[in-house]
Amino acid sequence: MIRIVDAEAVPVTFRLREGYRIAGASFQTAVNIILKVVTSDGRTGFGCAAPAEEVTGESADACRRACQDVLVPLLRGADAADRGGLDARARAAVPGAPAARAAVDIALCDLMAQRAGVPLARLLGMRRHRLPTSITLGIDDPDEVLRKAGRHVAEGFRILKVKIGEDWRADARLIHLLRGGFGSGIVLRADANQGYSEEEAGRFLAAVAGDDLELLEQPTAAADLAAMGRLQRVTPVPIMADESVRSPDEARTLVQTGAARLVNIKLMKCGGLLAGSEIAAITDAAGIGAMLGCMDESRIGIAAALHFALAGPNTERADLDGHLDLLDDVASGGVRIEAGYVVPDLDRPGLGVSVDL
Repeated sequence: MIRIVDAEAVPVTFRLREGYRIAGASFQTAVNIILKVVTSDGRTGFGCAAPAEEVTGESADACRRACQDVLVPLLRGADAADRGGLDARARAAVPGAPAARAAVDIALCDLMAQRAGVPLARLLGMRRHRLPTSITLGIDDPDEVLRKAGRHVAEGFRILKVKIGEDWRADARLIHLLRGGFGSGIVLRADANQGYSEEEAGRFLAAVAGDDLELLEQPTAAADLAAMGRLQRVTPVPIMADESVRSPDEARTLVQTGAARLVNIKLMKCGGLLAGSEIAAITDAAGIGAMLGCMDESRIGIAAALHFALAGPNTERADLDGHLDLLDDVASGGVRIEAGYVVPDLDRPGLGVSVDL
């Protein structure tokens, strides 16, 4: 048995390079809890929790307490290979702290792949070697959004994810401007973060019917799957569920209601790779496509999400840009951006990250 001889949870507040606004909230900093797990065979694995109360349901302080007061004691002395058992114990101990649980599962996966001597994606059954990722544009003055979009396109990104949800008319005008300014070579995604009513979402979709929108993410309230389903039935634009799907049970409900054609899987909101794999399997069986998304999180979490996405059955989309806006990330390596693609470090075992705490 390979025992966990030490575990430590370290809260870190990252400054954001630019900050941004979404429907109903704005952000200038991001709190992550970095989990360090040391095993009896001399290896060290790292996990990352990136809580966001509006998405994961846990405040930064609640996540910190879950990690430091509950999960770290749970890990010490445990069998590092008992990933399933530890996940079950963590769910029972802190059911309302999925980002905290994700940190545990990520660290255990890092260790598992290190012991196998391979990158995590290969251990999970890698199906693809890289994925195109979107880059996010927050709610802002249209001229500023266009300026930032131009910079990102010049950097090689070809998928722009546009935050909307406060004013459907202004949002539609912005989509028109972006399509007119950058042409058909750029993919446009829109994310309303639950900001619209059903009527507003319908009006927005009608207004952008000619703008070749790839998808509309979480247009209405997370709990109102009926509204999303009605929208999906009258629009050719795929609706993507995000906040509506935080667990395998909610994925099953999504399938049963037919409320969306796509789902955003975030390790932080579902509790890690085990739960994420179950969501991917449930949605894949129903013909629902998946995207691996992220919060404002360290490269540790981004690397874990990427390795997961490279192996998933239906995870052919990525929105893995959350590390790019962080100043002073404690992690380096693991992932890189090449011409708009997010690419893993396959030359090192595990997640391939180096962490300086």
